[in-house]
Amino acid sequence: MTDYCGKAVGQYRLEELLGQGAMAQVYRARDRAGTAVAVKVLHPHLTTDAGFVERFRREAAAAASVAHPHVVRVLDHGADAGLHYIVMEWIDGPSLQAALQERAAPLSADEAVRLIAPLAEALEQAHRQGIVHRDVKPSNILLRAGQMDDPVLTDFGVARMVEETLATAAGAALGTPTYMAPEQGEGRPADARSDVYSLGVVLYELVTGRPPFEAESPYALILRHIHTPPTPPRALRPTLPRPLEAVILRALAKDPAERFPTAAAFAAALRASLSQPAATPFLAYAGGAIVLLLLLGALLTWRLGRLPFLPGSPDAASAGTEAPAILTLQGAPAIAETWLDPDVPDRSAFEDPKVHLQGPSTPDRLAYRLELPQWPAGAELLTATLSLYTVPWGDDNRFAGVAVHRLLRDWDPATATYSAPWSSPGLEAGVDCDSEPTTVVTLTNLLQAEGWLELDITPAVRRWLAGEPNYGLSVRMTDESWGMAHLWVYTAKYDDPNLRPKLTLVYEQP
Repeated sequence: MTDYCGKAVGQYRLEELLGQGAMAQVYRARDRAGTAVAVKVLHPHLTTDAGFVERFRREAAAAASVAHPHVVRVLDHGADAGLHYIVMEWIDGPSLQAALQERAAPLSADEAVRLIAPLAEALEQAHRQGIVHRDVKPSNILLRAGQMDDPVLTDFGVARMVEETLATAAGAALGTPTYMAPEQGEGRPADARSDVYSLGVVLYELVTGRPPFEAESPYALILRHIHTPPTPPRALRPTLPRPLEAVILRALAKDPAERFPTAAAFAAALRASLSQPAATPFLAYAGGAIVLLLLLGALLTWRLGRLPFLPGSPDAASAGTEAPAILTLQGAPAIAETWLDPDVPDRSAFEDPKVHLQGPSTPDRLAYRLELPQWPAGAELLTATLSLYTVPWGDDNRFAGVAVHRLLRDWDPATATYSAPWSSPGLEAGVDCDSEPTTVVTLTNLLQAEGWLELDITPAVRRWLAGEPNYGLSVRMTDESWGMAHLWVYTAKYDDPNLRPKLTLVYEQP
């Protein structure tokens, strides 16, 4: 791309290229009085649409009307020699993205709230004027003088301009998949609650050290935002205040109607979440130690042929920890499965050490029966994960997805086939299994190398714990998968017990 350093646009001389993206280049510049400003020069290919100039003027004027101490002020906008530009106040500080790259640890709960709450209030001001940001992310958050408690939002209106120019601007990109709300990924209109979601993603990253979803491709990321529940933050950082975790998870709700209705409500909930006293350092350290002991004890007693001690037992009750406990059950008897093979309709494979998944041209199914431990009253399940060890098969493995459905009818792993008890090949949706999947995971990375496939089954396990019948789960490749995508899946009969299926439950006791 062309470097315009030294060039004058309007009354501003561009001095230094600070960065560039799919939409624009950003320069440090000076006006005729010598005052430092930031000038965003839009890429020329975005201006070829005949209606762009009018949209540009309208959106730039709207962005300039947002007056808030935590929004970068738009000072001017215009066009010169075919270059369209926006002039903003100069912020002497790095982006939040740059600041996070320099940090070795996540922010404290107090630091994160003092950073995010003002940004939510800034978004509220814009939303009241009918302006939705659409691209909230760390690189669009600047820190005055590098201070985490003095953030400012930038780039209002630019995403909207690009959105309306996509039809004629080849290569233009809208939004950032890591921070994109599910409805944006589905191509539906973004509104104020979409900005709340994106800001919630930023907050999740601040307090845990990583975003809620990561994947090998932008498409895979979008699908996870749409379908996969985020891991509760306290499962990654047990000392995080529970009220703050609840606020984060509400902001990240898949359905916009289940999020905070306004950015102002999000900000208020954030500030209120810190009103309760935090756990003492002693409890925090003790909690981490007890989680480790629980896991080691579970592994030891499992090798001795007994189930790990259950949550709520005398040993667990005497621990007295506020940190989540982790219970991992691997292989039989906790997990039993059978393979339903459409090529051999009446063959069950419950004794096979490994089976295959292929679809949708050959719609294999794995049916899993999961035996849950006795669950004490009041214990709260945080996450439940079914982990399957998979190995790619063949050279023509392309993008594919795996869907998990809750089973609605009883079955026997030793005898289950397509004809007994299932009424039709493939497990009939709404009869044999739920119509909607519990979770969908893309396999971009696992189709290239063997490894664990982590399936979040928290919604299904919560329903079982609430009293609904536990008939297990079916696992299959999605209908959108490449027809020849094919995986070997290791079963509870595999010779290496370390590679058998695992059920991991993360929970809190009352």
